[in-house]
Amino acid sequence: MKVFINNKEYKARENETIIELADRNGIKIPRFCYHKHLSVVASCRMCLVEIENIEHAQPACSTPVQENMKIFTHSNKTKNAQKNTMEFLLINHPLDCPICDQGGECELQDVSIQHGESHSNYLEFKRVVIDKDVGPLISTEMTRCIHCSRCVRFGEEVSNNKELGLVNRGEHMEIRTFIEEGISSELSGNMIDLCPVGALNNKPYRYRARTWDLQQHGAISPHDCIGSNIYYHTYNNEIVRAVPKENHDINQTWLSDRDRFGYEGIYSEDRATKPMIRNNKKLVECEKEILLNKTNEIIKSTINDFGLDQIGCLISAQSTSEELFLFQHLFKSMNIQNIDHRTNECDFNYQENYPLMPSLGCNINDLDKFDNILLVGVNIKTEFPILTIRFNEASKNNTKIFSIHFDSLDEDFELAGKIALNNSDLSKFFDKKKPAINTNNKTLIIIGPNINYLVNQSQILDSITKYSKSINAQQGYLTDFCNSTSAWLFGNIPHRNFGGQPTNKPGLNVSDMIKSGLSTYVFFNLEPEHDFWNASAVTEALNKSKYNIFFTSYVTPLIERYADVIIPISTFAETDGSFINIEGTYQAYNKIVNPNKNIFEGWSILNNLIKMNNLGDYNISSIRSFLLKSLQNIDFNYSKNKKFKNINSKSITNNYIYKNTLRHIYASDQIVRRSKSLNLTEQSHNKFIYISSDLGQILNNKDTLEIRENNKNYKVKNFLIKKELPINTIVYTSSFNNTLNESKSGHITIKS
Repeated sequence: MKVFINNKEYKARENETIIELADRNGIKIPRFCYHKHLSVVASCRMCLVEIENIEHAQPACSTPVQENMKIFTHSNKTKNAQKNTMEFLLINHPLDCPICDQGGECELQDVSIQHGESHSNYLEFKRVVIDKDVGPLISTEMTRCIHCSRCVRFGEEVSNNKELGLVNRGEHMEIRTFIEEGISSELSGNMIDLCPVGALNNKPYRYRARTWDLQQHGAISPHDCIGSNIYYHTYNNEIVRAVPKENHDINQTWLSDRDRFGYEGIYSEDRATKPMIRNNKKLVECEKEILLNKTNEIIKSTINDFGLDQIGCLISAQSTSEELFLFQHLFKSMNIQNIDHRTNECDFNYQENYPLMPSLGCNINDLDKFDNILLVGVNIKTEFPILTIRFNEASKNNTKIFSIHFDSLDEDFELAGKIALNNSDLSKFFDKKKPAINTNNKTLIIIGPNINYLVNQSQILDSITKYSKSINAQQGYLTDFCNSTSAWLFGNIPHRNFGGQPTNKPGLNVSDMIKSGLSTYVFFNLEPEHDFWNASAVTEALNKSKYNIFFTSYVTPLIERYADVIIPISTFAETDGSFINIEGTYQAYNKIVNPNKNIFEGWSILNNLIKMNNLGDYNISSIRSFLLKSLQNIDFNYSKNKKFKNINSKSITNNYIYKNTLRHIYASDQIVRRSKSLNLTEQSHNKFIYISSDLGQILNNKDTLEIRENNKNYKVKNFLIKKELPINTIVYTSSFNNTLNESKSGHITIKS
């Protein structure tokens, strides 16, 4: 339809509002309560505009356009209406801009300068609202609140976790938390971005810097496989804040708290800042050239004295695509095949029939197009919180979502069904009972990272794949780490080379490397205490090996004790890098801050070793060009890849007491584990071990749980009985300092 704005003709869409049409055509209309991803309430009245033949100015956010409508955004009637509204909004707002963190980027400041008066007719005292502590991530100055209700509507409509509400009426109206509770949603930080004034602020950033002193750098989230787009703000070569960078296809305008506050871990006190080698049983600092020569010497001497199969090369899938490419290139060019990134797994029988790389099975913004979605072994709320928004949209679009897990976990979106099964029953579920869904509808089955930990992972994958094929469903994955896609694709596995090509002689998987007690281990971006399926077995392997080389950003107690070489490497923020997200989207970014002078960029130090061995010479541009060219011919669609077959997994019986690990939202990677603010949240305070009701009955009201695992005894007092758990099940979270520092799943016994 034809619509005129300021006497210029525009084409409008059906059911479009004035503000939507104006935004689409770059016409600025002031607003406070309106946000394109929230419902329209028209409460602030700041967007009042003149419409021909209508006596009073109308709110642009709620007024639909009509054929031949004539709108004026700069007329006297519009200006007067906006000035009057601005005066009312400022009646109780304090004049504390010089000490407000929102200063310099405040919508209220900008709008009042452009559309307000230079003086006010209001002379009475301003009201004051007493603030309360709502948590470690958000600080409040509610006297500044103008009651736009964006934060309230975000909880009601987007995150589906209503934590704030409007109480009282008129001048006494306030935004408050419910029943004196704090804010604990995994997406709570988005309310900071939505607040148009300084009422809700970023607590860790508070008083750190002024907006005009910050530098902005675009980057990609390194904390999950979704690849949210982020702007990092730096001051004096330090990241002080993170805000979302809009990407409609991935994270829209939102960011999870893990992505927003996780960067704090970069500045942890245990950062590796010195190149070190072990000399006379002591770690001593050394120069870069000595470090490189020592590293190369260890690799060469191991090959010559013990053989190629005595080197185990392990890399984290948290590494950048450039690092993953160079790591496998360095060692596979030396004919070393013992390379793996799957450090949290123990069952590898599935690997020959695994697809080229794990993928979601669809694009992220297509999740609401499915009739059924089955979530197997994943809790979206705590593991992939940014996807909660997408699943909430899908649920509202009549998608039926089912959760099948070894624990009964809540989500922040509606579930059509929730089933908790122990490990044995989980492997049989899709063969016998099967979910109660309409198999004629479009279905997506998503396998979560908690399945990776299980000793019968291959059986479960086989069962799901057969079921998926029988109902013609699409099948996909959500992975443990942010760049598992690249790790698989670039050949950081023992049985495939770059691009999925099979090797002539497969090497050992990570479990066999650890069990075999190799002569030399190379660890890249991994912590022995937390990044392996069995921490005790890794410790034993480190103790027995002749040499241990660590490319690491942090020095943990085990690294300090067993490392022969410590090569301090950059975190994601201190190097140019790229990731491939779970839908197959390649995203690159440039260095955000410069590392300490004794910290090396991971890709650069690998390239130095490659040059020393005459295996090539690379830079960021040449690596990216090669990767992008290689990716052009890759099929990222999971459903078109190989199907699992002939899997002979370890059998498990109902005689097991199943110990399972839940991925802790704020222990997912090395950086997040060290975020001080996130470690103060309600989620990080949960240190309990949960046991099923049948196991609780045999304790006879004892307050201590005696557990035996790997021939070691543990006494645990912080346990709770959880009635929703399946029989014979114990569940604990992979928190930074967990009580059971052994395997992540398996067979344990309880002493009654």
